[in-house]
Formats: sequence, C-alpha cells, structure tokens
Amino acid sequence: MNFLCDNGDFFVLLLLFFLFVFLLQSKEIAFQLQEDLMKVLNELYTVMKTYHMYHSESISAESKLKEAEKQEEKQIGRADPVFSIRMEEKYPRRSSVKKIEKMKEKRQAKYSENKLKSIKARNEYLLTLEATNSSVYKYYIHDLSDLIDCCDLGYHASLNRALRTYLSAEYNLETSRHEGLDIIENAVDSLDPRSDRQRFMEMYPTAFCPPAKFEFQPHMGDEVCQISVQPPVNGELILRFQQLQSRISTLKIENEEVKWGQEKRKMQSGCLCCRGFSCVKHVSSTVSETYLSKPSIAKRRANQQETEQFYFMVSYSLSHPRI
Repeated sequence: MNFLCDNGDFFVLLLLFFLFVFLLQSKEIAFQLQEDLMKVLNELYTVMKTYHMYHSESISAESKLKEAEKQEEKQIGRADPVFSIRMEEKYPRRSSVKKIEKMKEKRQAKYSENKLKSIKARNEYLLTLEATNSSVYKYYIHDLSDLIDCCDLGYHASLNRALRTYLSAEYNLETSRHEGLDIIENAVDSLDPRSDRQRFMEMYPTAFCPPAKFEFQPHMGDEVCQISVQPPVNGELILRFQQLQSRISTLKIENEEVKWGQEKRKMQSGCLCCRGFSCVKHVSSTVSETYLSKPSIAKRRANQQETEQFYFMVSYSLSHPRI
C-alpha cells in the first residue's frame, strides 16, 4: 500500500514537472509569435512609406519633364522664319535650343529611373501586403487556438481523473446514489476541450477574431493595385518567385518535423496521465462486479490500449525515419 502511494506521488510530481515545462515553452512560443507579427507589421509600414516616397519622386520628375517639354515647344514656337534670321542671332538661338534639349534628356532619364523605382516599390508593397494579411489570418485563426490548447496544461484530463476517482469511491460506499452518480459520469464523458475553447473564443470576439484585411492605399492618383510585370522587373519577379518556392519547401519540411515532435510530446503527456490514473487503482479495488462490467470501463480500457499502440508506432517512426 505504501509502495503504491509513493509511486503515485512520484508520478504526480513528474506530471507537474512536465506541465511546468510545457507552460514555459508555451509562453516562449506566444512571445515569439507576437514578436514575429509585429515584425511583419513594421515591415509593411516601412515598405508602404518607401512606395509613397518613390511614387512622389516619380510624380515630381514627371512634372519637371512636362515643364521642359513646354519650354522646348515655346522655344520652337518663338523661332522666326529662316529668311528673317540674322546671322548674329543664329548661333545663340541654337545654343539655347541645345540647352533645352539637354535639360529635357536629363529629366527624361530621371523620370524613367524614378518610374522604375516606383514600380518596384509598388510591387514590393503589394507582395508584403498579401504576406501580412496571411500572417495576421494565421495568427488569429490557427496560432491563438494552438496557444490556448498549450496553456490548458491538462486541465480537462486532470478534472476527468479526479471526478472518476470520486465516482469509484462513491459507488463503493453508497449504491443508492447510482442515479445521481450516473448523471455526473455522463457530464464527465461530455467534457470537450474543443467546444470549451470555441465557446471561450466566442465570448471574447474582439480579442480572438481576426481584424479586417489591409487594403491597398493608392497614393496621389496611382490606381494600379496589381503587381506590374514589365521587362525591367520581370526577371527579378521570376527569381523572387523561385526563391519563395524554395523557402516554402524548406518550411514544409520543418513544419512536418515540428508536427512529429508535438505529437510525440502529446503522447508522452497522455501516457503520464494514464500512468498517474493507474496508480490510484487501489481506491477502486472493492468496486462491485456490476460497476466494473459497465460499457464505460471497457471503452476506457480499449481507448487506453489504442493510445498505447499509437504511441509505440509514433516512437518507432521517429526513431526509424525513412526520408
């Protein structure tokens, strides 16, 4: 009897230790996710400001180019007929025309350069905008649910074990209370962490619902809201697409490895819970044969065997990778 109690205390302490470790890891993951989300938002803001700056420079260069073209047209319009041009005014007028043409060429080159920068900045802004919307959606739809599950710390499993121990003791002491205890047992069997989590998130929609998507904000009459694939940036976009494909493949492999690790830790936690529950079996050693033969006991044993078999298969797969 003392051995069973000491063994049970050991498993309880071990379970508390693992729960503490899981809590620390969950906090670190939550901080990391929030930090990554803030980095993405800051990057979006930086890219948007860069796009606005280059677009402003492009508009300014375009206005200067139009002004130079007007000056050229005005200079040509002022030209007198050939027969009335005097020899002393011929060469100064040519020099003035050349200066205007040279100024126009410089402004044309400046406008082309700024226009290319504006197109690249707008493409970068649109790509970053889409990536930011995806990151925000992933954080509010997937990451928050996983974080809530990690912070659960086996609450439902502990509550389930405590109430089942209480049921076993009460069935041995008072058989007249079977009806009330059956109601409690049904309530225990109906415990569902997923529905509780969903109900909790629905109670606080402002904290757990994703915000509206970021929309493209046109700047000073620029109504182009799609990525421009023009010859100067076509090769750059293709190269970036290939790099993103390679990065996505790498992230998929890393996510699969993390998923296997999570499944392994989850199964280890489940086995610890099962062993902790088995150490208090001596409490129900005098349970009547009618209660032991109930379908719920057989169902629990079948589920425990199925869980152990699945855990052994996961451990074997992790220790013998085939990739």
